[in-house]
Amino acid sequence: MKRLPVILSIVLVVACVACLGLGALFLFMQSQTVAQATAVPTRLATLPPQTPAAMCAPTPFSATTQSTFTPEITITAPAFSDKGIRVALNKYTNGFPKALTFQIEAEGNNSINEVALIVMLDGQTSSSRQLPEFTPGNKIQATYEWTMARSYVPPGVTGQFWWTLADSSGNQIQTPKQSFRMDDPGRTWQKLANDKLAVYWYGAGDSFGKALFDRGVEAMQFLLQDTCVVADKQVQAFIYPNRTDFRNALSVGAQEWTGGQAFPDYSIVLINVAPQELEWGKGATTHELTHQVIHQRIKSPLGDLSMPHWMDEGLAMYYETYPGTLDSQFSAPLKRAIQNDTAVPLRTLSGNFPADSAAANLAYAQSYAVVDFIYRKYGRDKMVQLLQEFKTGGAYDDIFKKVLGVDTDGLDNAWRQEQGLKPRVIPTRSSASPTPFPTFGLSTDATPTPKK
Repeated sequence: MKRLPVILSIVLVVACVACLGLGALFLFMQSQTVAQATAVPTRLATLPPQTPAAMCAPTPFSATTQSTFTPEITITAPAFSDKGIRVALNKYTNGFPKALTFQIEAEGNNSINEVALIVMLDGQTSSSRQLPEFTPGNKIQATYEWTMARSYVPPGVTGQFWWTLADSSGNQIQTPKQSFRMDDPGRTWQKLANDKLAVYWYGAGDSFGKALFDRGVEAMQFLLQDTCVVADKQVQAFIYPNRTDFRNALSVGAQEWTGGQAFPDYSIVLINVAPQELEWGKGATTHELTHQVIHQRIKSPLGDLSMPHWMDEGLAMYYETYPGTLDSQFSAPLKRAIQNDTAVPLRTLSGNFPADSAAANLAYAQSYAVVDFIYRKYGRDKMVQLLQEFKTGGAYDDIFKKVLGVDTDGLDNAWRQEQGLKPRVIPTRSSASPTPFPTFGLSTDATPTPKK
């Protein structure tokens, strides 16, 4: 009987140990579950710890919708009458890629001697007033052709037009404003869209368009996570699987090697993606979407404030590859430039990139490398601050010193040091800061076509 307390004590100890073991196992399993649920891409995991400035609240996207449509070619407004002037015909014809045609026919109790067309494009801060040729009289006909060769606008642009007329007695009228949308006619477009992104394509299956759309949405979410930047309005991406169709849709004088082009004023991108080049297309779509979203972030009511060209293109390249690596089209020339110490000075890349495709590939690659360096060395919160400072405006060097503690040359040499290169000799510069002014609209540079 004396052994019973001892036995009970042993049983209690064993039970406690078992409970502790089960508790530890439970906590371990919970930690594994949390780790799996919060896993992030490798590149994010290597970034320095972030301050609250870079922790961006998620922005929900609206539900995705899918549709098919054929662009409207003509729009005819109802007849209109006022002050003794009657408008019998008010017609818009979409003749993209050659011209947009506006026509009016009117008659009046007195001779009509003034006719003007006003066009207001969404994304522009001012309207365009055109004076078509016509013969004054009680009945008039006037036609105005907005030719793409003279004043190019991309497909997807929307706007309003209206006419003003005056007669010899001083009567003046304005026709009701008529909304229009200019798409590339002659083909049936498929569309996937939410409130932030719309992808249009033709000549390929549903899976083709969905792959590009899904990659675009993913890129926008990564961009929001890293920089707190989100599109203020929907970005439209037009995907051309046919090279000839794509070339015809671009403005006159576009580079032969162009594979994609952004139009920030209208939040529109055009990209040539053949079905067999889908993987390249995912990157190109992401590249151009990044330009659009960053543009919306930087743009102020007074215009597009300055931003180094290498940073604009570097961000686009960064998210084009995210979370992967550079394609050999860009990584190979960058590797050679580092091995041979022929990297381009970062200050040189602040301006326009070379027209030569080989030199341009190095410029794009080096821009990517420096943006990647900023993320890894300074962290996402610093990128958020940089974008905000560029939106506010100022000299490049002043902004970099304020946020990163180095100017353009200092940043260049910090990146060179990481690559094992000697510091670049920096000439003495004036300490006076130039007066900043809004001159640079975020990149409309073409995206290179992939090498075959």
